[in-house]
Amino acid sequence: MFTLSAIIAVVGAVSYQFFVKRVPAGINPIVSIIGLYIAALVLSFFLLPLFPAEGGLLKHFRQLSWVQLAMAAAVCLMEVGFLLMYRYGWNLSTGNLVTGVFINIILVALGVVLLREKISVINAIGIVISILGVALISYRS
Repeated sequence: MFTLSAIIAVVGAVSYQFFVKRVPAGINPIVSIIGLYIAALVLSFFLLPLFPAEGGLLKHFRQLSWVQLAMAAAVCLMEVGFLLMYRYGWNLSTGNLVTGVFINIILVALGVVLLREKISVINAIGIVISILGVALISYRS
């Protein structure tokens, strides 16, 4: 399941970037996101039987907290951000890559500072290479 979960995440992320780039420019971005979440809600109900809830669904619904609200806010920001990025000229080939490097650098910092995670010298070298890569990708001659 370790590898399968990563494959599912990659397929989802690639599909997401491809399809968000194809959202018609004339549709209101918030209406587009509302449609997305309605569809996601319906699809989630169909997926629910694949993930049985030990102790019943009610037990799990009671465990919902402010974290789901915070995640919803974060996902909405991400959705609006990517939709507007592509709408205002970012390329599919570079938009996610550029933002992804910054996202990952910030996540490394959060992991180190807030979660006491450790990074190795090789990780630090990778971060520097990533920053250089973004600089090269973003360079316009």
